[in-house]
Amino acid sequence: MTEYKCNECESSFGSEESFNQHRKAKHGIQEKHKSGGSGKIVIAVVLILIIVGGAYLFLNPPAKKEVKIVEVDHIEGSGQIEIIEFSDFQCPACGAAYPEIKKFMEQYGDKVKFAYRHFPLPNHQFAWKAGEASECADEQGKFWEFHNKLFENQKVLNVDAIKSYAEQIGLDTEKFNSCLDSGKMSSKVSAGLSEGQSLGVDSTPTFFINGEKYVGVQNFEKLKQITGVN
Repeated sequence: MTEYKCNECESSFGSEESFNQHRKAKHGIQEKHKSGGSGKIVIAVVLILIIVGGAYLFLNPPAKKEVKIVEVDHIEGSGQIEIIEFSDFQCPACGAAYPEIKKFMEQYGDKVKFAYRHFPLPNHQFAWKAGEASECADEQGKFWEFHNKLFENQKVLNVDAIKSYAEQIGLDTEKFNSCLDSGKMSSKVSAGLSEGQSLGVDSTPTFFINGEKYVGVQNFEKLKQITGVN
């Protein structure tokens, strides 16, 4: 029969249970939890799962969302290099990027294809309606003329001003005004915003150049450097 002896008082006990009760009552010594080993096993299992999961993600990375110009985009240029801009007509940084892109496309439009997508920011009260207006202009085949007019008059984008710009570039104002007032182009602006959000866009301008993301104003020289045109 196994004997359990208390080292503190040299008392002997015939069972482990009585021995542990004595140590707890007499000496305030708690029985060591037998679950300690189980805890270590759980930690080991968690670590193994983390390692296996990390290895799986490394070998099977999540599919990267392809950012490509599509037929429904507003497109300038005819080259193989693709630039997509998520922009806001009222955004000052987008206004600063506008002449840089314009100059770049005038020089390299045969090598580059450029697409504009809407991403009106919530703190720009006129941006959404300006986006709708550009789509109404597109309905009459003058998206880019109106796009340029909006950026060149970016500080005044209330509805009355927008309607006057339509007249200045020779649009059928009755048709344009009806389109703008109806709000029927809101869904196109919303589509650009949703697409941008799905790609992680949270500020403007944001560019995707051959699929790679670039945030902020990209000047003429930077665009040349990124695209490699000469």
